Amino acid sequence: MGKCKRRSISKAKNYSFKTQLTRNEALKAVIDEIYKNPSSVYAKELISLFGLTAEELSESGVSYEILRSLDSVLT
Repeated sequence: MGKCKRRSISKAKNYSFKTQLTRNEALKAVIDEIYKNPSSVYAKELISLFGLTAEELSESGVSYEILRSLDSVLT
């Protein structure tokens, strides 16, 4: 096993995500984190992990400016 794969596995074991997180819970967590800090790494990781779209976030009440700041993560 290569070094990179070994690091990824050990990082995943120690990661702070709950083991069972539904899509709706992830969406709520993303919105809470974005309103606290628009450049939140945790929110960006959840968006990538669950494949949340800009449409879902805007329907949940996220402003246009925040969506534009997350453009690199959402595309």
